[in-house]
Amino acid sequence: MSESSSINIDELYVRGRPRRLTKLPTLVRAALRMVWAAARREFLWNAVSQGVGAVALAGQVLVSRELIDALLQLDDTGFGEVVPWLVALAALNAVVAFANQARIEQQVIMSELVSRHAMDQVLRAATSVDLVAFESPEFHNRLLRAQINASSRPVQMANGVLGALSALITMAGIGVALLLIEPLFLVALLAAYVPVWVATAKASRVGYRFSLEQTERDRERGYLATILARKEEAAEIRSFDLSGYLRGRYDELYRRRVLDLRAMVRRRMRLGLLGAMVTAMLNAGAIALLVWFVSSGRLELAEAGAAAGAILLFAQRLNVLASSATALYESSLFIEDFTTFVDEMPQLEAAAAGDAPPTESFGTLELNDVTFSYPSRPEPVVRGVSMRIERGQVIALVGENGSGKTTLAKLLAGLYRPSSGSISWDGVDTASFDVHALQQSVGVIFQDYAKYMLSAWANIGVGAHHRMGDLDSVLAAAERASARGFLEALPKGFDTRLGAQYFGGSDLSIGQWQRVALARAFFRDAPFLILDEPTAALDPRSEADLFDNIRDLYDGRTVLLISHRFSTVRSADRIYVLDHGQVAEQGDHDSLMAAGGLYAELFTLQANAYLGQPDEG
Repeated sequence: MSESSSINIDELYVRGRPRRLTKLPTLVRAALRMVWAAARREFLWNAVSQGVGAVALAGQVLVSRELIDALLQLDDTGFGEVVPWLVALAALNAVVAFANQARIEQQVIMSELVSRHAMDQVLRAATSVDLVAFESPEFHNRLLRAQINASSRPVQMANGVLGALSALITMAGIGVALLLIEPLFLVALLAAYVPVWVATAKASRVGYRFSLEQTERDRERGYLATILARKEEAAEIRSFDLSGYLRGRYDELYRRRVLDLRAMVRRRMRLGLLGAMVTAMLNAGAIALLVWFVSSGRLELAEAGAAAGAILLFAQRLNVLASSATALYESSLFIEDFTTFVDEMPQLEAAAAGDAPPTESFGTLELNDVTFSYPSRPEPVVRGVSMRIERGQVIALVGENGSGKTTLAKLLAGLYRPSSGSISWDGVDTASFDVHALQQSVGVIFQDYAKYMLSAWANIGVGAHHRMGDLDSVLAAAERASARGFLEALPKGFDTRLGAQYFGGSDLSIGQWQRVALARAFFRDAPFLILDEPTAALDPRSEADLFDNIRDLYDGRTVLLISHRFSTVRSADRIYVLDHGQVAEQGDHDSLMAAGGLYAELFTLQANAYLGQPDEG
């Protein structure tokens, strides 16, 4: 991509920063928009339940005052005057109970829907970002935090807003009642809220800082737990007796987390205790004020009883407000990890857009002085590479380990973008192409190919999933890769799930898995094919058969072949020899052997090893 259209990947690596309170409204709006988009009906039910419950609670204060007054005048009026207020109070209690139950049940559904919606956005961003982003540890940290926070924080913020609104509505009703009884009570109770908010805000920042600092360790601990319980590493872990060592590392990481967690909790408890003590003193002052007003005759007994109930209920609602505000603020600290991650999507999609690459008209592919560096490595992996590939050619890349072959293949496949230089198809810079369309024009099988725990049919069909239902083409691809026979022999044929991790699944040998990967590349039917060590797990006869027929198998297509086995690339139209990321030599087999350079040296070393002859050098 050109510099003007490419995104700044560094933005995806930004470390967590302290959040300012002024950003809270923006984050709240973002969370509410997400909840509204994912679970509109449930959100409305939740809001209505909160509002009804809040109004009913406020009504209980006024009804209680009338009930107390009726009870005090019972001898004069008779029990009939009390009954309506008892019925009203019971009805309001029922309304509050039902509203709370409805709110809880709707929150269950709302949480599930919002989590799904949020995780969808995280996955879209993670699958759209440039592949090079996965080379950065900080990107993985941000991805983990986004995944964790996507599942809960938007709902917590929505619930925090609704809880705060509910508490405010209730407090407004109770506040009106207190104003009618004695305004000083309201002033004293509002003052009691301040220390709670200050303490909980500080505690929230402590919790966020702890989470941020633990991310790297949590990722490593999760990785260790995965490999200890996964099939792929099970044999080696047992062979090298690694379970105790790896468990030790896992346990140590958990021990350190628990120690840090205890320290964090102690600090939060100290803050909470301080805030609670100050608030309790202010609430006690409000009760003392009430007692003084009653003893001095300023309040009558019925008003005092209602005021006492109102003070207790108001204090309870203040605690709910403080709890909701805390959840809101604390969630805002975490949710920005999510929002800043998924907010890259429009930029990612814009950067990926462009023109369609040539398909049938594909004639030449050229690299011009291409250099590439990974974020985690300062020195270039590919240095000033220039090469030309004609349509229908078989081009080979050879070189020692670490020479840059696979990285160069990923550049050609459009998975990486050059740090400098350009790659052109028919004279058009690939930076102007739509990234997804470019990648669809390339079929790639890497040496670390994927093993999908799906059906044999799907394992081949994912090579071009939009036409996975084309049975004849799937069977033809399996036939060309010499995979049809053993796949049809499975218990359910091509419908058999590959991998023994699921019921009814059947595992394959390494060589059979590689044939399935080759079939996937055949099924893709792209004009440009990249095969990175495509026969590493095949037996010599199968390997020889594949390369002897490579031109027939890929008739009319351009093939880039990467191999450590020099005997397999002899028939290539042109061979490029990479050394420390640079093209050291190029030519066909005969000319390179005649030149007596690096290719001839490596070929001879390998040939002597096979033939058992001593190295003459």
